[in-house]
Amino acid sequence: MAQLSESKLTFIAIMMTMVALLVGYGVFYMRYAYAEDGHNLLAVGYLVACIFLFFAVRLSNIFLLILAVGLVGGIQVYATKKFDWRQNYIQLAEMGQPFFLEEFIERYPTFEEYTFKFLKAPDWVRFNDDCVQPALLNQVVPPRCSTFDLISRYYNIEIQPLMSAHYGKMRRTAKMIEEGKMKKRSEYAQCIANKSCATIPLLPKGVDAEKLDASSRDYIGVRQAFWSLINDKKMSQEVCALTPLCRALVNMKTVDPGKLPF
Repeated sequence: MAQLSESKLTFIAIMMTMVALLVGYGVFYMRYAYAEDGHNLLAVGYLVACIFLFFAVRLSNIFLLILAVGLVGGIQVYATKKFDWRQNYIQLAEMGQPFFLEEFIERYPTFEEYTFKFLKAPDWVRFNDDCVQPALLNQVVPPRCSTFDLISRYYNIEIQPLMSAHYGKMRRTAKMIEEGKMKKRSEYAQCIANKSCATIPLLPKGVDAEKLDASSRDYIGVRQAFWSLINDKKMSQEVCALTPLCRALVNMKTVDPGKLPF
């Protein structure tokens, strides 16, 4: 490149920069529906890398050119990994397979929070994969799933206060239904979706509670659990058995079902 004139170098630098910008931001634009925290910052970083690429070519400096190309490519690869991470989460939810512990989180962890443990973010994905799912299948779980302290140390999740808060939300949901403030299943589903309500034991769709004989054993487990939510300040065994995360904690031996701490 040293033999090229300044005008040609400038033209080549402009063309390479424009191509990098068009390709890079084209990818960002097409996948922006799957953007998560940090993608906008990467977009700014990509612009800076492209400007750096222009000057590297314009100065005809091989070392700077290699560095600039590495930055442009590296940012694009990293952004793609973040897009893939978020896309997988969204598409599974759209297919009716939302993240299993969705109710317990304010938002799904970012790619960085999952990848870089030094950030000390709650590691919900690994906790679900390592502990919750195996426990629900009655499989062996790692020792780090066996106590609140170990779960806190390895996954940065404080289970006991979280479950206590969740039980409070379950009780509020049950009382809204019992008081007639939420009569339609669509209202219930929307309330859960916006995280104002929690999933609670309810009779199957089409079963009218008012037509059930009070002395009947039909759906007795669900009925007992529902009224336990209305009457009991702490979670009962009946409610725990119908709450997947609580049932998993029991199977992990993290809690004693006869002495639930939440």
